[in-house]
Amino acid sequence: MTDFLPRPFATSAGSTRPTVAVVGVGAIGTVVADALSARAAVTLARRGTTTPMSLQLGANIHPVDAAVAGSPEGLGPVDWVVVTVKAQDTPSIGPWLDALVGPHTTVVMLQNGIGHAERVSAWVPASRVVPGIVYVAAEKVQRDLVVCRNLGALALAAGDKAAEFAALVDEGLSIRLVDDFVTESWSKLVMNSALNTITALTDRTMEVTGDAGVRPLIHALLVEASQVAVAEGARLPDGVADEFLAHMDALPRNSATSMLLDRRAGRALEHDYLTGAVLQAADRHDMPVETLRMVHGLIDALAPRDHSVVDAVSLAA
Repeated sequence: MTDFLPRPFATSAGSTRPTVAVVGVGAIGTVVADALSARAAVTLARRGTTTPMSLQLGANIHPVDAAVAGSPEGLGPVDWVVVTVKAQDTPSIGPWLDALVGPHTTVVMLQNGIGHAERVSAWVPASRVVPGIVYVAAEKVQRDLVVCRNLGALALAAGDKAAEFAALVDEGLSIRLVDDFVTESWSKLVMNSALNTITALTDRTMEVTGDAGVRPLIHALLVEASQVAVAEGARLPDGVADEFLAHMDALPRNSATSMLLDRRAGRALEHDYLTGAVLQAADRHDMPVETLRMVHGLIDALAPRDHSVVDAVSLAA
């Protein structure tokens, strides 16, 4: 492990290794940055701090070998930008993308949902975007520490750029290059739209899938979302909802979804890019999906509200 770099890489000029900036240094961003650090010159884009990140794998805790930038100021284009912020937070990283994306930059989008390239179309054409799906169990337990419980894998839309990026990633983090990314992304979205939503609504971990009172609701969500996925071109077999539910049952019972963690932390929820994305697709095909619509409304009701009017009435009373 080399010493931390004294400053972030401003450009790729003069570097003997490809330059990578990871924007969104949460759990997934930290894991991916660590997996890239042996073969690339990595910069962590951390808003407001230049403190390094550490990663815990099993009993081992080690610092991530990367430079840290507290702001986009002074940075220049890099070879690769890896975006790991939540989908709803993509607009907030505009200043970073303004600084880091140049005419030869490829952006790797590791986010839930669909429509990855569209979210960064203001900075880079779709031909220089590699969409990716994350299957990693990790949690940011402290401001500067991430615990990874299962390295898992990244699934990238197959292509020359995806293969080039995969070659930069340490073998500990598996990479799958997927030809049928429509099916891959929709499969993950179908499960996320059900599991993230129900765990956030019930404030329970994965064990909620075994609850006899909740299980029919999860199954109904999976059925409706799967039907929408097929209408959108995903190749899903009949009865896939049962397969998805069985997969959920195999997950560690004490694991929390990202939406559950966001709800507990009082952060904005990702539902507009999960159940919301499914509903938008359902509307395109004139599909009712009543259960998804109802559950999406319940999640939407969890969003912070302006209580000033209610408080004023209460005080007046």
